[in-house]
Amino acid sequence: MGLREDILALVIEHSGVRPEKLNPADIFGSAGIDGDDADEFLEAFAEAFTVNLDQFRYYFHYIGEEPPIYRRVLPVDSDGEEIPFWPITLDQLVAAAQAGRWHLPYPAHEIRTRWISFPYLAFFALMFAGFALLAAC
Repeated sequence: MGLREDILALVIEHSGVRPEKLNPADIFGSAGIDGDDADEFLEAFAEAFTVNLDQFRYYFHYIGEEPPIYRRVLPVDSDGEEIPFWPITLDQLVAAAQAGRWHLPYPAHEIRTRWISFPYLAFFALMFAGFALLAAC
């Protein structure tokens, strides 16, 4: 197998997604890799292909250790505008494996933290109460 195939095999191993469902232009999005799963995949990727990920900035690509479906840590540009997510492509992973390091140039930015708003807090409180009721039955 070639490098691309080896990387795809690792994606499939970590996501359980069928190969035909993977989009090379958005590997994480099409495989449903986010948060802890993304961290675990990247750790396995770095180890398997000897890639230095010191320059990788997760907050440009996926939601990290945060509430699901809520981007709390976000990069903003010099105008204070939120920078939208950038997909991780198969070509980027292959290039990183070939170079031995992540070398995607990120724009000048600063990090802002958005606190959980009341609707999200209420949603999670209701979910927790629902799970507690189900567990009690």
